[in-house]
Amino acid sequence: MSVELRHLRVFIAVCEARSFTHAATRMMVSQPVVSRTVQQLEKAVGAELIDRSTGEARPTETGAVLLEHARATVARFDHALSSARSVNRPLLLGYTWSMLDSRILSAVETWESDHPRNPIVTRRSDDRLAGLGDGSTDVALVRERPTGRAGHPEDEYRSLTLLSEDRYVALPRDHRLSGRTALRLEDLTTEVFVDNTVSGTVPSGLWPPGGAPQKRLPVETFEDWTFAIAAGRGIGLTPASTAALRPHPSLAFVALADAPAVDLHLAWRADAEHPALARFTAHMQRAFTPSPSSSPS
Repeated sequence: MSVELRHLRVFIAVCEARSFTHAATRMMVSQPVVSRTVQQLEKAVGAELIDRSTGEARPTETGAVLLEHARATVARFDHALSSARSVNRPLLLGYTWSMLDSRILSAVETWESDHPRNPIVTRRSDDRLAGLGDGSTDVALVRERPTGRAGHPEDEYRSLTLLSEDRYVALPRDHRLSGRTALRLEDLTTEVFVDNTVSGTVPSGLWPPGGAPQKRLPVETFEDWTFAIAAGRGIGLTPASTAALRPHPSLAFVALADAPAVDLHLAWRADAEHPALARFTAHMQRAFTPSPSSSPS
């Protein structure tokens, strides 16, 4: 008799449930089917695998050895099946704010042209991890390199830096500073600062000592941030890509001369299993690596 995966699955279920009856419920088959399947496996192995002498169904010494290998075999098969099914699965790309600028879109278009079986599906989020934390995205564009928790390897991330952007000040179009060609942090001290506390890009150490705006208006979404500034409730800081998109006709954007640039990272979970992920991250790295011919001589 040949051993099939169903034999291993039933055997594992009996060992984990410690009961033929409970295993039958778990496998959604009758108890006689479970008993007969285990007996067939025992015949193929040539030894008793389940100790039936007590009230619980426990693996024998031989059964314990087989159980370890059975679990590994079933897990490998399930992983292979999942990978095969996901060959044509889209890649879910999370992002926050205005990260889908022309450079990103060009790289995505090239990817989809070369890999039609794995199109990119974008998902905007107001979460700093852009869906990576809860697994709702496969890969994400983020402003901060994600870090896992110490001692929790399941929370580890990988990332690469794609580009850096200058910072701009977002102001109401009729603001007294909106006509300037450039601003400095010290020009904003007396303004109300609209702060996106969920996915904003302003680190706490950006402002010089004693130079932070005296008033702060916290918001939680990009839409609320945009509305608050357009309504004249305050000013905000944002990367250049937001300014390029002009998200609201009532906003003006002025370059911020003395603030560090904002990095854009591509990040993914270390344990991510999408079969096209490694190829996509390599593609993005190539797309954003300057060619030698473009370097200044």
